[in-house]
Amino acid sequence: MDKQWFEPAQPTEGEATARHFVRVWAEAVIRQARRTREARKDSADNSRAYDLAEDFSPGLEQLELDFRTQWAEEHLLVWCAYQLERWRGRLARERGEEPPPENQDLKLARDALEHLDEAAFADDEARSPAEKGKAGRALRDLPGQRLRLSLGGGSLFEVLDPERLDGEALKVVKSVEQELADRAVAAYADLICGR
Repeated sequence: MDKQWFEPAQPTEGEATARHFVRVWAEAVIRQARRTREARKDSADNSRAYDLAEDFSPGLEQLELDFRTQWAEEHLLVWCAYQLERWRGRLARERGEEPPPENQDLKLARDALEHLDEAAFADDEARSPAEKGKAGRALRDLPGQRLRLSLGGGSLFEVLDPERLDGEALKVVKSVEQELADRAVAAYADLICGR
């Protein structure tokens, strides 16, 4: 048998670190996607009960808390997904490979959220400020050239599918786990063969 097949390639420290952070952020996306789904469900349930004026319906304070919770959870999901994308690129570069293409929708959402504090606000929307700058460009690139400050619908911040982010992260976690398992098998084969 070819000796090369049994020799596990020893990753550089940069590759090992990048692989570690790919796993960290992929697992974070999976956890955060679950938290985002839970926040969306709680918010929708409470809003429906409030609208129907059911006896157990929450008050306006609870609806405001639901909004704040959901907004933060969705923002954190975008951040975790962005970090995963960045570290996947770093891992590819460490291996001398072409990084995966940048997810443009993720970039749009992340850029808009990063510069949201610079936006002009009116009618429950964030729009490009009058002066030029990063916030203006980030918000102008979104569909409709604005970011609605309300929540709901099937997308995160106008452009992202939360289920797709979750599914992509799960694939990354599985691929990293398979890679680690393959390395363990190769190392065991070396041990048995006395290498």
